[in-house]
Amino acid sequence: MTRFEEIYESHREQVEAYVRRRAPADLVEDVVADVFVVCLRRIKHVPEPPLPWLYAVARKTLANERRRRTRIAPAEISVTRDPEPVGDSGLAAAFAGLGEQDREILRLIAWEGLSPSQAAIVLDCSRVAARVRYHRAKARLAARLVEETAIHPIQQGVTR
Repeated sequence: MTRFEEIYESHREQVEAYVRRRAPADLVEDVVADVFVVCLRRIKHVPEPPLPWLYAVARKTLANERRRRTRIAPAEISVTRDPEPVGDSGLAAAFAGLGEQDREILRLIAWEGLSPSQAAIVLDCSRVAARVRYHRAKARLAARLVEETAIHPIQQGVTR
């Protein structure tokens, strides 16, 4: 099995899940295919482990697709799909209230299972910057959670 085949077999599902959480369903297959075309073309430059690099390629491919579709029909086509935490409306509201940079670092670490160092590869920033962004994003999320629970107290177990 070639290195490309190993990478594809090992990481296709993860890349597809990454894209699916960030793009409409009609875009997922094309973006994933583009990611692996880039991987094949640059196979000699794909680092170990390849997954953060693949996510970075997917992120850039999605950004290019957003720009392309915005030029075609700015008001008609949505290319983004912001995933939300499921099952906890307070967490979802707090998460939605964060800036995109905060949401993305939290997604990469909490949802994609990357380390801050691996997230740095995806975000094209230094390891220190990724750790700082993660720390600050967690603090802002915690503060927003406190705000959300103050505004909408949990009503579990309340009977009248």
